[in-house]
Amino acid sequence: MKVIVLAAGQGTRLRPFTDHAPKCMVQVNEISLIDRQIKTLQECKIREEDIYIITGYCGEILADKFKNTEINMIHNTQYETTNMVCSLMCATNVLLSGEEVIVSYGDIIYEKDVLCKILEAQDDIAVIVDDGWYGYWSERCENPLDDAETLLFDEHDYLTEIGQKTTTLDKVKAQYIGLMKYSPQGAKKIVELAQEAKTRSNKGEMLWRTERNYYNMYMTDLLQGLIDEGNALKAVHINRGWYEIDDCEDLYLVEKEIGGET
Repeated sequence: MKVIVLAAGQGTRLRPFTDHAPKCMVQVNEISLIDRQIKTLQECKIREEDIYIITGYCGEILADKFKNTEINMIHNTQYETTNMVCSLMCATNVLLSGEEVIVSYGDIIYEKDVLCKILEAQDDIAVIVDDGWYGYWSERCENPLDDAETLLFDEHDYLTEIGQKTTTLDKVKAQYIGLMKYSPQGAKKIVELAQEAKTRSNKGEMLWRTERNYYNMYMTDLLQGLIDEGNALKAVHINRGWYEIDDCEDLYLVEKEIGGET
């Protein structure tokens, strides 16, 4: 099992905490996001040498922090002009290693039970979705639909739509959190579709359901592309047990809710 943590972003909405440090180094009750993730991974028997952190902004800080460990650093040299899919493709060799791969956003924290859920998934592509999202979004936003995105699945729990803007709750059955797992076959599909997206963008062609090109596409754009190309993406359900720290208000909320827990 390999784990890729996407931590290249600049985290501008978390300034001043990210003025001189990457987003994943922001501390929640004196423990950084990345330390919390690694602790949870290790609780589930993930070895240091199987963890790959994709760095970008202030990447040297992460490299220095983990220099005496076996955790791997992969640097996205184009982090200023690219988005999360390009960061993931910096780890193409890891994705094509022939092992299962967990992919996690670097700005989330999650409980061991949430990680165990995705580890147990058997499908080629499995995506954690939070059924208890509405209460959490209500604390984060005055109107949850201002920030929520569509997430629909069929009677067999396979995703049919993800990551689109909406003005109706009917299209938000749960919420994507940024934690997923690929089998070797699933990872190969991800790489192939990203390469197709890059080819299309270089030709000036549109991608699936987004106006963004390959270099700026979101991870949900790529997941929607997989769905539209006929791939099966399994929704793995949770009911909370995780937090996203996207801005300072998120940080204050999570610190209040988890108190001094580690």
